Amino acid sequence: MRSPGTGRRVAAGLAMVPVLVGLAALPAQATEEERRGGRLAAELRAAVVEQRFSEVVDYDPPAVSTEPAGERSGLEQKVFQAPESSAVPIARTPNVDAAVIELDERGRPTAVANVVLSKDYPDGAVVPVDENLSTTDVRWRRWNTEEWDAGSAGSEDVLPGREQAPLEVMSPYPASVLKLMVGFGVLRLVDRGTVRLDDNYTYAPANTSCGAAGTESIRVWFDRMITYSDNRSTCALIKMMHDLDVVDELNATFGELGLGTLQVRGTNPTTGGTWVGMSMTALDTARLLLIVSGAPGKLWKTPAGEPVTAGLLSSSSRAFFYGKLAEQGLNHALSTTNWCGRSYPAPGIPQRVSSRWINPDDGTVTVDGRVYGQDVRPCNRRAEVTFAHKTGLTNQAGGDAGIVHSLPWAPKRHYIVVVFTNLGLRFGDAYKPADPPGIYPVAYTERIGKLGRTIDDIMTRRGFR
Repeated sequence: MRSPGTGRRVAAGLAMVPVLVGLAALPAQATEEERRGGRLAAELRAAVVEQRFSEVVDYDPPAVSTEPAGERSGLEQKVFQAPESSAVPIARTPNVDAAVIELDERGRPTAVANVVLSKDYPDGAVVPVDENLSTTDVRWRRWNTEEWDAGSAGSEDVLPGREQAPLEVMSPYPASVLKLMVGFGVLRLVDRGTVRLDDNYTYAPANTSCGAAGTESIRVWFDRMITYSDNRSTCALIKMMHDLDVVDELNATFGELGLGTLQVRGTNPTTGGTWVGMSMTALDTARLLLIVSGAPGKLWKTPAGEPVTAGLLSSSSRAFFYGKLAEQGLNHALSTTNWCGRSYPAPGIPQRVSSRWINPDDGTVTVDGRVYGQDVRPCNRRAEVTFAHKTGLTNQAGGDAGIVHSLPWAPKRHYIVVVFTNLGLRFGDAYKPADPPGIYPVAYTERIGKLGRTIDDIMTRRGFR
């Protein structure tokens, strides 16, 4: 294994190298600069570093907690109040994995950038991306909180054969963004005719660790999973895939597509729960969303040399998936519009909130019992984009992934953005004010929303290419 110092020297060198992106997939009219993608990568790296993620505080550091990592009680109470005396500066640079795919007016990729941040790359490292919008230059390690707390880069590889890769990063856990993989798997079954969205599925788990038994249509399970991140619905759909014996097939499909870091691993076939073995990286997640976006033409080639197109999902399945992402209720990570008008958190991606969640009388947003308490109508009037996305949050993870498209009256931009971090409930901002009583608390550092806004500013300046 390389020493951390060696890793930093390699990262610094990579940050100066123009990154080749999507040569086979990019349209002929893309300029050479756009094909190389170096400027976008440099801007993304600067945007990540600018947020000073290493200045967050740790509400539950190992030296303070008396319970094993992953079993610490009371964490939500610590995070959901003003910072307490036990909060200490984070011990090391957190792990961040950020990717952007720029799209033209027709939705075709024109540039790609991927940047990682960690203790070994505190100034950020640009990940080289090849002509298939992929990379083999990172040795991805599976997330392990205890190892991160110990200062390790991780011990378990996500993919084999990367021992000589110039970068080595522990991939942040995707949290509920993993539901994108489940959604893709379910809609592949729909397209095959194995199930229909309006078929009922009876969830009959072996125990209630992931929720009680019940019967709903697949359409309803899917809607709840995506629009407000319902874990029971996700467990139901994962169990359905186990019942149909297609989970291994889904993982094989991801591998064949060159999306090898997307892995639905270790789930319990009797409940659909136990998600700790799941993995996703920002670049592979962005490419999955490129399929969902319906981008025309060849998107990339598989490792076997076969073209990948959006036709992996039918147009009706893509429209359904995109529509549910566009109805996302949890707009509180890269976008923070649900808290419109509050001084904290800072504004993120200036998206329009779906009317599904807005009280027509006072403009406030309530999502499955989460009361945000702010009138979002002023922000909706000022909104510049739609953001079809999925958020994720656990004690050790905070992320967001989606497709941004400008509204007709706003400056033009169209792009896919994915950010994974280990900055979940355990971490926050030392200056975070107390949340109003009865209001859903701010659970992410506002730096994630600021990063979203900075990325949107970058893509606005670039416009359609």
